[in-house]
Amino acid sequence: MKVLVTGAGGYIGSNTSYLLLQNNFEIVALDNFSKGYREPLGFLEKKFGKKKFVWEEIDLVSGNLDLFLKKHKVDAILHFAALCNVGESWEDPTKYFSNNIIGLQRLAASAIKNNIKNIVFSSTCAVYGDAQYIPIDENHPLVIPSSPYGASKKICEEILGWYSKMDLLKYVFLRYFNVTGASDDGQIGDSKNPSFHLIQNALRGALGIEKFELNYAPVNTPDGSPIRDYVNVIDLARAHMLALNYLVGKKGESNIFNLGTGIGNSVLEIIKIVKEKTGVDFPVSMSANRRKGEADKMIADITKAKKVLDWKPNHTLEQSIDSLLIWYKSHPQGW
Repeated sequence: MKVLVTGAGGYIGSNTSYLLLQNNFEIVALDNFSKGYREPLGFLEKKFGKKKFVWEEIDLVSGNLDLFLKKHKVDAILHFAALCNVGESWEDPTKYFSNNIIGLQRLAASAIKNNIKNIVFSSTCAVYGDAQYIPIDENHPLVIPSSPYGASKKICEEILGWYSKMDLLKYVFLRYFNVTGASDDGQIGDSKNPSFHLIQNALRGALGIEKFELNYAPVNTPDGSPIRDYVNVIDLARAHMLALNYLVGKKGESNIFNLGTGIGNSVLEIIKIVKEKTGVDFPVSMSANRRKGEADKMIADITKAKKVLDWKPNHTLEQSIDSLLIWYKSHPQGW
């Protein structure tokens, strides 16, 4: 299968491209490199060759997508390209609505024009807003998302939903919970400096790469810190591979899946685990800038993904930490 990966220079996009290439997919990658990195794409090109992996710099909002898709005839699209910093989306919601929604709309319209029917969309548990029950299944109401970022993803889902109702394309929405880990060999990790993710930043604090700060607002949990579901990035990547096979296969129909582990850990529990794993009692301070839109608890019900996609997480939290330690020791400042 030949697949277009948008946002391929980002954390999840680069790891998913790596896994797909290891499983004999052909990849056409694009990124505008406003947030992603050229280096992982250069790494993949060198390792797998230009016949298996090609990439271009192109912006979904302003680029000539019709020409691009006409040039690279693909069977399906994995759409990762988006702004995804929850805190930043509160500071500049217009930026998030403009980039994420317009980028998706232009990509979908061009895909339809070029007869590309299958798209796997990188979504988020943020579309659920404050959880009305735990664990969260795919039938949980989408009332008010927890941030402008979450709202932008919900609108993108609605756009693709209408195209699907009109039989113009088929989608799979993969609603991620909290992502962690690196490739199993530690070759591709999270390059953002600092990361958006707790475990990554805690490890950077333990390794002395940067000062570690907490930025959550107190919530109604046993230790007062938010509880989240942490899923390994390679398990996440494997779910995308299974979603592609599901869509392109005979049973392919539009569908939605939560991706997590079904297990929750609080922020303070994670810090304790990282300290025990690294053997470093690193200092922890509280940032003056507290994050807005913080839900108390977000834990996934992954029953549907297990049943329909035959997917389940294979990595433990400790294995995710191990892979990130390899990554940060060789790439302390990212790529």
